[in-house]
Amino acid sequence: MIFWSVTVNKVVVLVRQEGLGSVSQADRQFGLDMFDRFIHSLEGQKVKPHAVCFYTEGVKLACEGSKAVFGLRMLQGMGVQILICRTCLDYYGLLDKVAVGEVRGMAEISALLMEADHVIPA
Repeated sequence: MIFWSVTVNKVVVLVRQEGLGSVSQADRQFGLDMFDRFIHSLEGQKVKPHAVCFYTEGVKLACEGSKAVFGLRMLQGMGVQILICRTCLDYYGLLDKVAVGEVRGMAEISALLMEADHVIPA
């Protein structure tokens, strides 16, 4: 008898900019819309990422006014950790504007990345 096994790896999505991928300033809204679509597409995946980590300009996506907040809250409700860099939030003056996730230090975020089986840049 053959048994199939599925290995679920610890996947972390790393968000470094405000939007999905690199787009020109003229296409900024397109990048934001694509990030929102990406987050919502993760909701429907059988296997969810272990975490979504935000640093540098990417922290803006987890703050008040971001279209991505709704999708990120959905993922968080499904057990996905949402981690936002405290130093980056402070740099952009957004520490009091976080709408979803947990504010963490870079040491905790880098430790999570090092423990991941796969890191997916978004």
